[in-house]
Amino acid sequence: MKQYDLVSLRSFVAVVNAGSFNRAAEQLQTSTAAISRRVAALETALGVRLLNRTTRRIDLTASGRAYHRDVTAILEALEEAEERINCDREGIAGTLRIAAPLSFGTQCLGPLLPSFQQQYPDLRLQVQLEDRFTELIADQLDLTIRIGTLEDSTYVATHIAELPRVVCASPAYLRRMGLPRIPSDLKTHNCLHYNNVSLREEWSFQSEQGTISVEVGGTFCANNGELLREAALQDLGVISLPRFIVEHALEAGTLTPLLTRYTTASMGLYVLRPSRSFTPTRVQRFIDYLKHAYNESV
Repeated sequence: MKQYDLVSLRSFVAVVNAGSFNRAAEQLQTSTAAISRRVAALETALGVRLLNRTTRRIDLTASGRAYHRDVTAILEALEEAEERINCDREGIAGTLRIAAPLSFGTQCLGPLLPSFQQQYPDLRLQVQLEDRFTELIADQLDLTIRIGTLEDSTYVATHIAELPRVVCASPAYLRRMGLPRIPSDLKTHNCLHYNNVSLREEWSFQSEQGTISVEVGGTFCANNGELLREAALQDLGVISLPRFIVEHALEAGTLTPLLTRYTTASMGLYVLRPSRSFTPTRVQRFIDYLKHAYNESV
């Protein structure tokens, strides 16, 4: 058998998953030089080149691609074995790395985490809040929470709940621009929406006649719901956001719900985890906890 160690295998997989030696070094809390030496030593021991290195990117060779697949399966099997031993000996322990959207994390997830932590006091939680599509493997996450329509991916998605959405605007904006009576009226309004790519979006409503879809546009879009809410509070336009983001403003009367004769399409709440046969117990327990918390609140 070739002479190399588990640290070298983990270093190689980390480089591939992270897409760079620098990022892999950060994740493994070591130096870039150390990671480079480990991968080079692994290639020497195997007698093949695993990676093609350029100044801009790292690509797997054909041998490297096959080796990465096989080594990943081996490391997952080791993780599963360690997980079983730890659960038998200590209960749920280790580190659970979670990513979630900023607004959802502060307003919804934050209040739920202390109770989960109390159930599993030996479990260490690492929570990462940001409004971007995190990469589970590259960012070394156990799971990520997504809201909205899911695109096709290699991740495994678990549906947690449906989040009601509200279309609303400030009273001052409505006095200035008029009250929309039917969904198509939104075409003449400044619609602020959650989108960091395009200044146009499609909003959907349900009526007795079926689904009504309206393409809306506006002068402002962002990838954070709280930012959109603040823009609406300052009379900039109409928003369509999950109720939890605008709940207090609706209660205070600083935002007015619109088109209440129609049902606004809800937004799905999902947990995504890496697509692999083994799901760590700590991940499954958190998914079950989140589903129970939302089922209880319905």
